Amino acid sequence: MCRVDLCLRPAPGPLFLVEVLPAGSVLTLLLAQGAQEVWVAPGPKVARLLAQELGREALLLGEVEGFPPEGFHGRVSLVELEATEVKGKRAILVAPMLNASLLPEEKEVYLASFRNAKAALELARSLPSPTFRPAGAPEPLLSALVATGFFQKKLSQEGPPTLATALLKAFPDPQEALFQSPEGQALHREGRTEELARASLIGVDPVVPRLAEIRFFPKQAFGLTQDRFAQRFVPWST
Repeated sequence: MCRVDLCLRPAPGPLFLVEVLPAGSVLTLLLAQGAQEVWVAPGPKVARLLAQELGREALLLGEVEGFPPEGFHGRVSLVELEATEVKGKRAILVAPMLNASLLPEEKEVYLASFRNAKAALELARSLPSPTFRPAGAPEPLLSALVATGFFQKKLSQEGPPTLATALLKAFPDPQEALFQSPEGQALHREGRTEELARASLIGVDPVVPRLAEIRFFPKQAFGLTQDRFAQRFVPWST
């Protein structure tokens, strides 16, 4: 049995944060392809600060209006990363929505999406009362809500319908659900519909990202407009 929470508040136990687009699937792919770790940064400035600490070998990934910022190695793209050598590397992913969907006080956090659904379901079944929460701040992302309904249906065969399961019923095809979401439409307008096809694949990445560290960047010390956090994810293992 799992618990679904649509509000951005601390989970009482293990939390599965569900994000399919734009960055959740990319983070999972990076770890599945052998990246040592992936940092989630709220913006390019924090990403560059992390890169200074990690060294020249850090892989910087992000985009502004569809293009990587100056000095970055690539965009947040499943299509492009499939042909990129990342094994053993430390990656930094600019993912504002994913970053904002995590609370500093949350410690046991795993990342779930369609692409790692099989591994995430296996792990969830082994944990006591896991909570599934769709990414999005202040409101959940539509693509994440539909994916959350997918996980709830798999883990809770009985029980009353919820918003997440109702959305899953309305969008039974994962790729169509992603296409209809605002985040999917943004990719479509950029001519990147192949990203939606890749993100809708179910169970192709046998890895569950686990939150391993949270780094605090106070605004006074780093010249930021406000205090920021960055999160480090590594592959979950027993």
